[in-house]
Amino acid sequence: MTDPKVDSVREPIKFFLPGPTYVPSDALQAMTQPMVGHRSAGFKAFYLSLAERLPKILRTSGDVMVATGSSTLIMESAVVSCAAQDVLNLTNGAFSERWHSISKSIGKAADKVSAPWGQPVDPDVVRSALRRKKYDAVTVVHNETSTGVLSPLAEIAKVIREESDAIIIVDTVSSLAGARVESDDWGLDVVLAGTQKAVAVPPGLTLFTLSERAAERAAKVPHRGFYTDVLRYRDKHKEGGFITTPAIPLLYALDVQSHRIVAEGMEARWARHQQLYERTAQWAASRGCTYASAEGSRSVTVSCLIPPEGVDPQAIVKGLAARGYTIGGGYGDWKPTTFRIGHMGEVRGGDLEALLAEIDQVLETIAAQAVR
Repeated sequence: MTDPKVDSVREPIKFFLPGPTYVPSDALQAMTQPMVGHRSAGFKAFYLSLAERLPKILRTSGDVMVATGSSTLIMESAVVSCAAQDVLNLTNGAFSERWHSISKSIGKAADKVSAPWGQPVDPDVVRSALRRKKYDAVTVVHNETSTGVLSPLAEIAKVIREESDAIIIVDTVSSLAGARVESDDWGLDVVLAGTQKAVAVPPGLTLFTLSERAAERAAKVPHRGFYTDVLRYRDKHKEGGFITTPAIPLLYALDVQSHRIVAEGMEARWARHQQLYERTAQWAASRGCTYASAEGSRSVTVSCLIPPEGVDPQAIVKGLAARGYTIGGGYGDWKPTTFRIGHMGEVRGGDLEALLAEIDQVLETIAAQAVR
């Protein structure tokens, strides 16, 4: 249905939100294809072809399901389906705190281990918590978008495996296809990510894995709901379909982007995002901007920055908007003090250089206005 011959993105990118991210024009164009029946033989063949590429992105030998809905849907679904009662939520920012709220709202006995905003989750603290109490599941946010912190997921998963038989449920929303994620090698049970971040597809789809261990555990949970039943998603996926009518145009866009991501190669894609982070860090240090996230745990997909003293971060956001560029303001508790640059998806070095030059101009204008 869509043309698999995709090249790297050549159009200039001026959109640097931490999500949703810039969507290439060919992916957008793919969404304009004629509507088809989602139970038709042609659509089934298309979906099965798409499904063959997704495990390469999530680094698993198992199936990767696609849900129509935001990542929050599968965050909730994973807890509903895979945790009988006791859940440990590891929190260090707004989105990991959301998982704790979800767990409590659906009646689970939810505890949390919290790191301060700007700090990663500490595996040793996780170990201590697991030695105090037995949990059915542990939730982890790999890359906390609100603070630009990348927690040591491989080490955290290793500790969980060593200390318990809890299902490991991971939010890789702003890390998948940008930072290294190894679903199988790290022993992760449920790995989920919306497509609107580094995958660079419009919002509305969520990809997720389900290990055999998690499926077996879910089968023992009596009330998994309907739209939140991960086993229902798995079973329909194996048939080449969906539990309900999917967002067909978004799947066409995902088809284009999955070809592009696989063609680039995961190692190369991770290296490109690392370079984008390093260039941003170099620029920030030379301009009096400081990272709000801890050194050694900074995200490679989103930089959360504190502007030079006396500069309102919203003035930077608004100044760039006037120049046709979009970045993110601070999130949650950090809204008044930070701004965020999303350097993920199909952003290239030249795109980032153009943005940084524009921020320089905005900072110069702000400084000139301050001395008048």
